[in-house]
Parts: sequence; structure tokens; C-alpha cells
Amino acid sequence: MPATRSKLPKKPVRLDCGQYLVRTVTIADATDRWASWMSDPEAGHMLNAPVRSMKLSDIVSYIKSFDQRSHLLLGIFEKASGKCLGFLRIDIDRALGRFLVSMLIGEPEYRNRGIASSITVPFREYFFETLGLNTMLATALSHNRPIIHYLLKSGWTLDTKLERHVKSHLDETMLDLCFFSLTRDAWRAWKKANVPAKPE
Repeated sequence: MPATRSKLPKKPVRLDCGQYLVRTVTIADATDRWASWMSDPEAGHMLNAPVRSMKLSDIVSYIKSFDQRSHLLLGIFEKASGKCLGFLRIDIDRALGRFLVSMLIGEPEYRNRGIASSITVPFREYFFETLGLNTMLATALSHNRPIIHYLLKSGWTLDTKLERHVKSHLDETMLDLCFFSLTRDAWRAWKKANVPAKPE
């Protein structure tokens, strides 16, 4: 019988990613800086999110909306400064053994600096090997070329592209949406071909 949401363990996540740390977010991590991310036009364009002003209380409420069992919110932190650079949202379907991932690098000066690549191996190791999930899913707007380049380069499969599938929050034009997946077996094959083996 599939595990119900109430039976899923609530276990803090803490992943060492070299110069970055990926860990479970708490309300203590809410900042006015984080609240400002959603008013950034570039982020809004790439994510098709409405550009809006948020308050600290909005971020606290957002963090509280995650049960940290089947719906996880993980922060991406720079180790040297302790600065929160962005976050990952993970929605797990235990019955089907799959999880949907979305990511935002909120700090503009840290975008396109290889953060996604830096956290790739520890992140996938945790969800595929530690948690034993089978398939990772993601979506991206077709104009979000940096994230699509990263996904294809790191082993994902483009399953389909739905043309004119999503209405833009900026000008109400219809946008193409791409659907990607990565199985555990495909991850292991990609890792074997691209990640140097650790010495015995």
C-alpha cells in the first residue's frame, strides 16, 4: 500500500555541494531580500511568474505552506557568506516514485554561474539513491534557454513541447512549455560517463 502523506518522514535535508549548501528552509531563513526576488522582471520572464511586491510575512507564509515531507522547500546557500541564493521546490509522488523539481536563483549576480551544475550530483544522489525515487520531472518555458541547456547537458530527456500552452503574465501571449524527465537508470548512466569515480 502506498505511503500516505502523513506517514512520510519529516527529515531535515542537508546536502554538501562544495562551495554551496542545500538544506531544508525554516522560517528563520525568511528575509526582505528573499521577498524582493519576485519583483525582479528577469525572474518573472524566465519563470512566467507575475512580478509583484512581497513582504517578509508573505515569505514566512510560503515557507510554512510546505510540509517538508512530500512537498519540500530547500534553500541554496553560499557556504562562505551564509547567503541564501535561491531555492528548490520538490513535490514527491511516493506512489508513482517520481518527483517534480523547480528552481529559482533569486540573487541576480549569481545566475548563470554554474550553481545548478554544482549541486547536481549531491541533489540527485539524495533523491534517487537515499530516498529511492525512480523519476525526476521538470518543466521549462521554451525561451528559458539557460535552464534547457543545463537540463539537456546533464542527462535529461525532452519528452514533449506543447506549443502555446501557457499564457504569459507579462503580455498575455501564449508560450511554449517543455516537459523533461530523468530516470534513476539514466542518472546512473550519466553519472558513470561524466563524474569521476571516487578513489577507493
